[in-house]
Amino acid sequence: MSKNNSKSKKKSKKEIEEFKYRKNRPIDIVITMFIAYVVTVYTLYMNNKYFNITGTRALTFAYGAGIFIILLISAYIIEYSILSYYGESEIKIYKDSKLFAMPEIWAFGFLIANYMAYILAASPVKKDAMLGTNGRDMGLGMMLVLTVTFIVLSRQAYTHPFVFILFFISSGIAYVTGVLQHFGLDPFYLRERVAAKQKEMFISMFGNINTFGVYICIAIPFAAALFILSEKRWVRVIAAVNLLLGSTSIITAKSDNVYLGLFTGFILLLYVSIYYKKLTEYLLSIIIILFGLTVLAFMNKALSGSQKHINGLALIIENPKVMTVISIAFVIVLAGAIAFRTINIEKYKEIQNTKFLIGLTIFFILSGIIVVVIGVKTGSEFFVFDDKWGTFRGYIWRRSFDLFKRGSLKQKLFGYGNESVNYYMTRYYYDEMVKITKRQYDNCHNEYLQYLVTTGLFGFVTYVGMIITGLVYMVKRIKGNALIAACAAGSIAYMTAGIVSLNTPITTPYFFVIMALGIGYARYRDQKYGVFSDK
Repeated sequence: MSKNNSKSKKKSKKEIEEFKYRKNRPIDIVITMFIAYVVTVYTLYMNNKYFNITGTRALTFAYGAGIFIILLISAYIIEYSILSYYGESEIKIYKDSKLFAMPEIWAFGFLIANYMAYILAASPVKKDAMLGTNGRDMGLGMMLVLTVTFIVLSRQAYTHPFVFILFFISSGIAYVTGVLQHFGLDPFYLRERVAAKQKEMFISMFGNINTFGVYICIAIPFAAALFILSEKRWVRVIAAVNLLLGSTSIITAKSDNVYLGLFTGFILLLYVSIYYKKLTEYLLSIIIILFGLTVLAFMNKALSGSQKHINGLALIIENPKVMTVISIAFVIVLAGAIAFRTINIEKYKEIQNTKFLIGLTIFFILSGIIVVVIGVKTGSEFFVFDDKWGTFRGYIWRRSFDLFKRGSLKQKLFGYGNESVNYYMTRYYYDEMVKITKRQYDNCHNEYLQYLVTTGLFGFVTYVGMIITGLVYMVKRIKGNALIAACAAGSIAYMTAGIVSLNTPITTPYFFVIMALGIGYARYRDQKYGVFSDK
């Protein structure tokens, strides 16, 4: 009797395959819930407004990621148990590239680098290095959460399209809040207890204006990719609205890291758009952004928006006349592209080819060289690197690299310890630092320098390896998919902004999550799970 029952529970290979690759597996539901949590609760939650926002976001992400990892492991165990019950007990590890080209391997190496930095750190640093309390709460604990989350998500990930709606709503709230604060309104009373001289340094749901700028760098290219490549009309419509809202908030962030990040994000999207014959859609996304910038420029003039800390490119972009001229120029280009597509769509598609991309690359390289030469010769502030460059980033970068050079061999290889910049900058350069910059630094204000100093060459190389392999992986496997392109665009924008920004629990988790999501979603699709299944 038991032998017959054992046979009866066996399923055919076709039935097992259909079950294995079905939609809405517990694994997929858990991952979707986590992404929804990141774009809503993690993005908007504050327990004490701007006070302790860094620590609050660190705990919010860490707790959410911890629960996610536990639930996901449980979902995998359940899935494996059911498949074993039906006769499919073999565990196959999906491998689609060489070991050195797998982003999760580099992420694991980066985790080891952080652990080594913690183990070898001097005792005054080690006591705070686990939680990062002597810096920006990016200690070993947070790095463990980030890297494990990255590894798990990058192996396979799915998220339901309704998460896009949640993302558009939460980012829209952030954008509108920032714009209102820019014009002296504070709907959530976030600034009411902030000192008067500091009020304009804090904005939206992200605290410091530079941190808000980094979020914009990620969110706008992400929305633009969905607008350009999505096959769902409702996604394109709400993405367009979100792009418009986001563009109005660019000036309010008052930081050149926004323009640096957006530039690289949209350069990538330009290449992707041409490759997939979507140049018209790309131009339209640019015009939407230009329209939002122009609207805010006119509002700035009419309503006297905040001018404190506006400098660099923002001085040009907030000029209504300049933005009007640029917008009209792009509208003319778009009209020409639409006319060309209407007259001869086959030729329109044909011209968007590899030769076009090569020519575009040569143009960008020559343009970059010309800009640098002119900038250096004219003595533009962007090309005069001294202590004052980039709001004293010149000083902190120079001293951060000096700190790396003066370290022992062990410190060069494995760093001074997690979140140790504050301790060593104070120890070696305090008097000079305060005299020149009038402040005390606890971060290098450059992610790559930060990891070089705190985790050494081992940490620097594994981090750079993770982001390069991750970006290459996504770009090679976009295949016209809007979500993968969005993750790639948001990732490269963050990576570039990181040159002049700092790693913080308020924005860095977005980078780890969207890059892992892009990689994991490509693997989910390529293995033909769920909506991609042909079983």
